[in-house]
Amino acid sequence: MRLVVYNIRYATGTGPAFHLPVPGAGYLRSNPRVLTGITRFLREEHADLVGLIEVDSGSIRTGMLDQAEHIAAEIGHYSAFQCKYGV
Repeated sequence: MRLVVYNIRYATGTGPAFHLPVPGAGYLRSNPRVLTGITRFLREEHADLVGLIEVDSGSIRTGMLDQAEHIAAEIGHYSAFQCKYGV
């Protein structure tokens, strides 16, 4: 069985575009290219089970896109989501 655990950081990316002058401001916007790269990486890994950490479940940041569902659909998996902060 092949297991992949990946902290995707809400697909916000890193580098100068992430580190805006306000601390934590990079988490306020998502980068579709980053999500595409993450999805490509996971598809190429051919994992039986994927555990994603720091996934956006459909906020304004991602244009209401549920990242776990999107990635699962793209790589032929099912998704389940649990928020650590409660409902």
